[in-house]
Amino acid sequence: MNSRLIKLVQASPFLAALHQELNFTKAAELLGVHQTAVSHRVRAIEDMLGMQLFERTTRSLKFTHAGEILCRAAFSSVHDLEDALDRILQARHTNAIRVSVPPSLAMKWMVPRLMQARAAGLSLSVQAQTRLVDFTRGEADVAIRYGIGPYPGLRCVKLGTSIMQAVASPSYVKEKGIDPANPWTVEHDILMDHATEVDPIPFGWREFVEFEKDFTQTVDPVSRFDRTDLALQAAMSGLGVALGRALLYEQDVENGFLVPLGRPYAVKPSDWLVCSYEFAETDKYKEFASWIQGEVDKTHAVMDRFFPSLQG
Repeated sequence: MNSRLIKLVQASPFLAALHQELNFTKAAELLGVHQTAVSHRVRAIEDMLGMQLFERTTRSLKFTHAGEILCRAAFSSVHDLEDALDRILQARHTNAIRVSVPPSLAMKWMVPRLMQARAAGLSLSVQAQTRLVDFTRGEADVAIRYGIGPYPGLRCVKLGTSIMQAVASPSYVKEKGIDPANPWTVEHDILMDHATEVDPIPFGWREFVEFEKDFTQTVDPVSRFDRTDLALQAAMSGLGVALGRALLYEQDVENGFLVPLGRPYAVKPSDWLVCSYEFAETDKYKEFASWIQGEVDKTHAVMDRFFPSLQG
């Protein structure tokens, strides 16, 4: 880092305040210093760069092109530091664990278990997100990712084998005269989670056709959705047959809202509990990891009762 850059970093609070206030007096008040301190610091930067940062008039303060670029950059960097400090302090002074999960998992599985988490002494803040969080920026403490792990640079725990299962509502099964044990002798109305079909993670009707040799109809969906929970909800309403994956459909089967069609298939992607190596050493993580593994095992046990061969 050269000396000019060091001087710019040292001047960043002054430049950021001027970007915010566009006034030397107000910028000085914001920083808690005398106005001359702001003026001298700006003049020193201008002398170092050999260019003006402001057009000074008796009525207003305007940025030059160089001033606009530098002061905006200074404001952004100071704002990022303030935000980072807030996240650090919040993480230090709260017992809450910020958990990032995909929206479908949040809706179908995570949120319904918040009462159990509270009873276990855990305070969870659920963040439903499709993008991968950046642990280095403090965006979350821990996440559940569905895919083919482990993920480099992170502490990863596989939460179990993931299952693919075709499901439909009891009313749809009755209307179509479907035998759940031998369901592929009739044509079905296919409900597709389009996101899984275009995602590089191998889970969807394309994979199901490869697994289930008795399924011979063309996969021509009557409805498409961008989330698995929406496709499952459509199946519960009697619209057709959807593909459920582990943790998203078991409770609806147990409650009688969905009927498993045919046998389940183990797939390569799984749910992974991931976090930074630093957070993995904390008591908060260890308590959460133990609790969530227990909840996952309970959920998998629902389908073990339907298909005992899945046990183990």
